[in-house]
Amino acid sequence: MSPVPANDGLADVYDAAADWHERRRASGWSPADEAALTAWLEADAEHVDAYAAMAEVEAALDDAVAAGGLDRELAQARAAFTQGKARNARRSFALMAAGLSGIAVLAGLGGLAWTRAGASEQSFAAAPGQRSAVVLADGSRVVLDGGARLTARIDRRSRDIALTGGRAFFDVAHDPSRPFEVSGGGHVVRALGTAFEVDLAPAAKTYQVALLRGRVRVSGEGQPVELAPGQVLAADRQGRETVSNSDVGAATAWRDGRLLLKGDALSDAAAEINRRGGRRIVVRGSAKDLKLSGAFGGDDPLAFARAVAVIHGLTIGEAADGSIVLSPAKDTGATAD
Repeated sequence: MSPVPANDGLADVYDAAADWHERRRASGWSPADEAALTAWLEADAEHVDAYAAMAEVEAALDDAVAAGGLDRELAQARAAFTQGKARNARRSFALMAAGLSGIAVLAGLGGLAWTRAGASEQSFAAAPGQRSAVVLADGSRVVLDGGARLTARIDRRSRDIALTGGRAFFDVAHDPSRPFEVSGGGHVVRALGTAFEVDLAPAAKTYQVALLRGRVRVSGEGQPVELAPGQVLAADRQGRETVSNSDVGAATAWRDGRLLLKGDALSDAAAEINRRGGRRIVVRGSAKDLKLSGAFGGDDPLAFARAVAVIHGLTIGEAADGSIVLSPAKDTGATAD
């Protein structure tokens, strides 16, 4: 992987962002490269803005090339920058930054615009038992839970995300000109500049949306429902939807590797850990109904089982398939139900 230019000035930040865009779409992009990009974005909020702006440069170049007006676009951007208007027009500001970055950057982005028609399509999958943090082409951040899968198609007019399995948390880059929509589970969530979770397989449900901030509109079989922060929409297998106020922070604690319980049954807590795809926990007999409260680590099933065993005096065993078995102390067997 080629070195990223140092941030000696604003042009260098945009130059680095353009370099990331170009290399991410080239062959040979690896998980190590993805981790390096995430680290660069998290190092400075300006990096996120530049990365999102350079995505707009690609779309702007595509528009300009199609209209035969690339020189005119750059001239307008320079004029806006000179007159101090670029601070209120990110698209012009991004174009000016591209001009400052040099012909090589423009040539690379222009070629991408011609070949991909200004669109970016990315697919991501988190390995079982592992979370994965990714950054989309528009600068939106996504955390995938273990086993989750999604495809993101972003162009100059729209941002369409298809969640095909598991759950994901979205921190959406604000861009009123391009709706951000997440489809999956027979529903579509539409958002602008917000943070929310979409879950295709919550306990006893088939679909769930939890909103942390901003506003989203969820469309399913019935009338669209608009959620406010702190609300959760859940749909059962018959398509019936309910909206409730909930501790959304607790519901989305999985993205930090935590499991927050408030009187939850041990069987439900085990199911929550099991869905992350790591070593499976099986709860036997009356231990299933034991209630748990507190904060637990959700990434280490054995550590969780040991903590619960100490709290409730349970026996820990191991099934033939390697599953961890929690059972009442009088039950010494390790065969899973």
